[in-house]
Amino acid sequence: MAETPEGDIPPATRIDPEATPPAEVVAPAAEAAARAEPVPPTAVDLRVKLGPLQDPDIGRPRAAQVWTWALAGGGTAGFVAWIAGEYLLDWFAPELRSAAASGRMPGPDAPTPVTIRAAAVRNAALAFGLLGALLGGFLGFAGGMIRFSARAGAVASLAGAVLGLLAGAAASLVVLPAYSRLLTRLDGADSEILWAMAALGAVWAAAGAAGGASFGLGMGGRRRVVAGLLGGALGGLLGAVAFEMVGAIAFPLAATTQLISETRESRLVARALVSLFVSAGVAAFVAPTRFDDHPEHPA
Repeated sequence: MAETPEGDIPPATRIDPEATPPAEVVAPAAEAAARAEPVPPTAVDLRVKLGPLQDPDIGRPRAAQVWTWALAGGGTAGFVAWIAGEYLLDWFAPELRSAAASGRMPGPDAPTPVTIRAAAVRNAALAFGLLGALLGGFLGFAGGMIRFSARAGAVASLAGAVLGLLAGAAASLVVLPAYSRLLTRLDGADSEILWAMAALGAVWAAAGAAGGASFGLGMGGRRRVVAGLLGGALGGLLGAVAFEMVGAIAFPLAATTQLISETRESRLVARALVSLFVSAGVAAFVAPTRFDDHPEHPA
């Protein structure tokens, strides 16, 4: 190989200006080719929309955001409801009736089966009203945080707490007295479990519906309120079904078919399951459901 003398510079390559098209011609051609060729969606360019639940004045939250906030809000509500419920477990005591009034043999005043059932219903109404209030409060705040609005979260939290308290307590006072009387006539364990699923499912569905509606209210949009209400109601019902199935196997001595089960662990599982299913139902109904099939390209 011949060495280049020191100081000599090799001649530059000559570029024919006619052989290379100008930049303004290459750029549009490359852009047109990129548009014509289908590009698979990636984590970067994937667009998410809510489909029929999308409102034009609200941003498009990703499904992961909705699920994360819903599970966090519902899980916190269930845990707090369990702690508060343990403190308020026997808040209402059965009324004492005299022997003459109750038709018993002479003796000291004592509770009767009727007053015992009445106290159990009031204690259950307090516990499930509290559960509904906490689900409504925490899920309402979580819905507001999805769009980064503390004001919307606070308003939805307050409204959801009031609505959840009324829904949980009212459903308990309507459904549980009849179920409590029915328990005294049921013979088999299988029939008790089925009736417990129906009775507790109705009460927890009411509490879950309030929580789901407040979540949709926090996110904004009437359609989300309706979707959250339906998802929360379905989640509450499924939570009762799951609890009775798990309780029959894991807590056979805890009387899980009663209005409130008899052990601390079973009550914790009950609150955990209902809050989990309510949160999942709300997220599944409110979260984005489909992707943008025809993304718009800039002109």
